[in-house]
Amino acid sequence: MIMLLEEDEEQQPNQETIRYLTHIEQKLYTDIETRKRVDAGLLFLACQITSCSLSWLLFQLQVTLSIIQVSSAIVSLLPGLIDVGDGFSFSFTSESWEFTLGQKPLIGIIKLIIGGAVSWNGTGKIAAEVLQTNTGIAETYQEIRSSEGLSYQLPNIGVSLAIALVAVLLIGFLKKGFTKNENQG
Repeated sequence: MIMLLEEDEEQQPNQETIRYLTHIEQKLYTDIETRKRVDAGLLFLACQITSCSLSWLLFQLQVTLSIIQVSSAIVSLLPGLIDVGDGFSFSFTSESWEFTLGQKPLIGIIKLIIGGAVSWNGTGKIAAEVLQTNTGIAETYQEIRSSEGLSYQLPNIGVSLAIALVAVLLIGFLKKGFTKNENQG
C-alpha cells in the first residue's frame, strides 16, 4: 500500500509545482509582450530619426525635392502603417461588409500622425532651403544681367507669338496693298 501511494504521488504534480509553473508561464508571456512593445518603440524612434537623416542626406546628394519628400514620408510612416496594417481586416459577404483596425488602432493612428509631422517638418526645412536658394539664384542672375547692360529680357512665349502674328498680318496687308497698286498702275 505504501508503494501505491508513492506511485500516485509521483504521477500527479504537486499543487505548489503547478502554481509555480503557471507563474513562470505568465511571467514569460508578460516579458514577451513587453519585449514586443519595446521593439515597436525602438523601431518607431529609429524610423523617425532615419527619416530626418535620410532627407538631409538626399538633400546633400542633390536629389530632387519630390524624391526626398516621398522617401522621407515612407520611412517615417512605416511604423504606423505596420501597426494599422497588422490589425486591419476586411470581410465582405452577400448580407454585409465589415472592417476592423485591430485591437489598438489609436496607437497606429498616433504613430501615423507623428510620422507625418516628423516627415513634414524635416522636408519642410529642406523645401525652404531650396526656395531660398532659387530666390538667391534669380536675384544673382538679375544682378548679372543688369550689370552687363543687358537688363532687357525677351518677352514670354505668348507675347512673342502675338508679335509674330501681328508681323505676319502686317506683311500680308502690305503685300496685298502693293499687288493692288501694281494691278491699277
